[in-house]
Amino acid sequence: MSNEQTVRIMCPNLNCRRVLAVPESARGKTVRCRNCATNIRVPMPGQAGGPPAGAAAAAPAPTTA
Repeated sequence: MSNEQTVRIMCPNLNCRRVLAVPESARGKTVRCRNCATNIRVPMPGQAGGPPAGAAAAAPAPTTA
């Protein structure tokens, strides 16, 4: 795996939270955390783990009186 780029992801299991280094070829696939056995989907390039980009724009702005 030294010749190939790696992707660093964090296990979503709140009791684990281990950082995993997976090969770039695993993008879009499911991997298993070796620490807690949780299945994790490796995001494709450009995907973030947060809310969609349009979610903030769709929420109404708070009003002040």
